[in-house]
Amino acid sequence: MRPTIVIGSGDGDLCFLARYLLDQAGFETNLQPEADGIVVAVRRERASALLIDGRLPDAILTCEKVCDLRSQRQIVIVALVDPGANAQGLAFLNAGADEVFTRPVPPTQLLRALVAPLASRRLIHGDLEMDVSARRVWRASMPLYLPRIEFAILHHFLLNPDTVFDRRTIVRNCWPNGVFVDPKTVNVHIGRLRKRLQARGAPDPIRSVRGIGYGLQAADLLDVEGGRGGV
Repeated sequence: MRPTIVIGSGDGDLCFLARYLLDQAGFETNLQPEADGIVVAVRRERASALLIDGRLPDAILTCEKVCDLRSQRQIVIVALVDPGANAQGLAFLNAGADEVFTRPVPPTQLLRALVAPLASRRLIHGDLEMDVSARRVWRASMPLYLPRIEFAILHHFLLNPDTVFDRRTIVRNCWPNGVFVDPKTVNVHIGRLRKRLQARGAPDPIRSVRGIGYGLQAADLLDVEGGRGGV
């Protein structure tokens, strides 16, 4: 049985082009022209991904509802917005979308985002572990869900565990290109990341350096259970 990707859009050209490309890549597709049917289709078909069009009414709310299903399984969410719709793009990211593209976008780019995430790679630091391709995170062997921006920040930190980054550098590496983000917004997302990583009483893994920025605590301060944990 081939995995299913739901396409939520009233744009016929987008739907049929995406359906053709995904069929060639080995995926079933479920076309939903209205927001009401998207969540039902994702749940019923046990979809592995969703392509959602920002032109649909209640698209952001629908994105949030699909994100709620991630406690059951991995679901990749890719959103498409119109030129100049920066606020909507940020709203999609805050709602949990993995990627946001602005029209026009090459079909192959959409395909890669939906079915070909980053090459398989494991990053480990103390009791933190990340599977980049599966977009999964563990703390002391316990699985955690991180929204797109928090995942990107932690990923950036894990790639450079001994470095402290200023806010502008974090924005440049963790937000989509071409989107204006006030550097103070980084503080909010760092706070959310901290809260999720400390959800079970674990020590704070984020290091704050006054006047400079943020990074990770030393690995030996995080490995509190004497092991890195597993899948």
